Parts: sequence; C-alpha cells; structure tokens
Amino acid sequence: MKKSPNKLQQQRNGLLAIVHIAKKDLGIDDDLYRDILGQWGVRSSAALSIPELEELVNHFSRCGFRVIGRGHGAKGIGKKKPSQADALRERIRQEAADMKNGDLRLAGIVKSKAGVEKLEWIRDVGKLKQILKCLAVFKQRDEEIYD
Repeated sequence: MKKSPNKLQQQRNGLLAIVHIAKKDLGIDDDLYRDILGQWGVRSSAALSIPELEELVNHFSRCGFRVIGRGHGAKGIGKKKPSQADALRERIRQEAADMKNGDLRLAGIVKSKAGVEKLEWIRDVGKLKQILKCLAVFKQRDEEIYD
C-alpha cells in the first residue's frame, strides 16, 4: 500500500522534528551535528530521505535518545519531572567536580562504561550507578593518596 504525498510529508516532518529534538536533548553542538550528518554525505537533515532520517533517529537512539509519547501537544511543557537518570547525572557531576581532574576522569569513565561521549547521552540508570560507583572508588583512592 502506497502512502499519499501528504502522509509522506507528515512522516518526513515528524522525523525531522525528532532529529532536532534529539540533537537538543543529547546536547549535540553544531560541529558534532555536521560531522554526524557527514556520514550520509549531507550538511543538513533536510537533504536526507525518509529511510535516511530513520537511520539518523536510530543513531541517536543508540546514543541514548528515547522517543516518548505522541500527540501531547503543548500540555505539560515546562513541567518535566526530573527522572532518576536526571538525578543520578546531577549527582555524578557534583562528585566529579569535587575530584582532582574530575572532568577528564568522568569523560573517561563515561566512554569506558557506557560507550558514549557525553554523560547527557546516558539514559540507562544501571550504567549511571556504575559510573557513580567508579567515581566513589577514585575519590576514595585520592583521599588515601593525598591525606
């Protein structure tokens, strides 16, 4: 069954919206975004076909982005309740800030434990808890060495 041109345009617009929401949600800056789009040989997501847009959304999903809900309109905007993952990410940032070279150490732990570049991209609570435990171990070792 073929889709009508209107349905195809709606699907395309929806995918483009998801791509831009994912970009913002994952904290991807313009340079990294252009590098990602370069994998498809384009500089703008508007130049991608529907199957390519679906691949891009899947790429962002592998980076930790999750598409949630449909058709909620503007209801609830600005009222997002912090999730457990949000709270853990904040706690991880605080712990890393208290450590010598905490930012660099955190980046290495995030890469090794979650396989992603940024803490914001991690949605898995279990992985976030592992990262927090690693930071606690490093913090304890630092205290033993510097005390």
